[in-house]
Amino acid sequence: MLCAGVFSMNGIDVSSYQGRVDWAAVRRAGKDFSILRAGFGNTVRQKDQRFDENAKGALAAGVATGAYWFSYAVSEEEARREAAACREVLSPYWGKLEFPIYYDYEYATERYVKQQTGRDPTRAERTAVIEAFLDEIEKAGYRGGVYTNRDYITNKLDMNRLKRFELWLADYSSRQPDPRAGLRQTASDGSVSGISGVVDLDVSYKDYPAILRAEGKNGLEPEKNWVSDTTSTVEIAPCGVYTVKITGEDIGLVAGTPGVVCLHRCRREGEDTFWHVIGIGEAGQETGIYPAAGGPRIFIARIS
Repeated sequence: MLCAGVFSMNGIDVSSYQGRVDWAAVRRAGKDFSILRAGFGNTVRQKDQRFDENAKGALAAGVATGAYWFSYAVSEEEARREAAACREVLSPYWGKLEFPIYYDYEYATERYVKQQTGRDPTRAERTAVIEAFLDEIEKAGYRGGVYTNRDYITNKLDMNRLKRFELWLADYSSRQPDPRAGLRQTASDGSVSGISGVVDLDVSYKDYPAILRAEGKNGLEPEKNWVSDTTSTVEIAPCGVYTVKITGEDIGLVAGTPGVVCLHRCRREGEDTFWHVIGIGEAGQETGIYPAAGGPRIFIARIS
């Protein structure tokens, strides 16, 4: 996670099609976040077969996580039922998901709708279905977003009606990111350690973990900012994310005991550098945080 010029985080999106994922290897490969398929359709029985496995694995490895739900809704009412199923699937992870919950409406959705109704949906109908799902998701306290591509935002959706939601845009060829999109899917044939076969690659242009915490979305608590010193001990809940503020020279950090916390540089503001500290160890484990170039300990982190 870097903050040199334009903010960006590198990630992937995953479903059961990727099989078993070695999330520790994914994290070591430099992937900061994952968007996981939670399921599809309008019942909990359609939960992605590996969603729980992937969610637990990603969170344990310190990979910031969000989710998406694939749409087969033929009406606004059915979209609301899909949202209810999605919320139930996500409920065990309330307070743990640091990226938005996206609704995936695309060509396969339209083919299904035509099979069921005998006609293609209109621009207004597609937009209304997406809006209905995301309204329900946001009423439940999550931050909602739409996953789509350039054909859809140009020809098939009314983006003015959807602009209040986050945008995850599949765009493999543009030189510059679309300024409306906080998340961009850049490839569908990526190769990442820990995953057999190809996987979708993504870039986030927003610091969603910080944004969602500041807004209290997804059940996340506001960030706790800690000013560095050599005497304070930072208590970190398992899989909890805290922000450490270091005033002065912009330095790299390392954890003295590997496997207890993950450290991600977030941003530089004036004389302050902000770091996300993610607890990945067992309760009671403790580590010192030191300058990467060497020097005295800056603070202590303990898993609560």
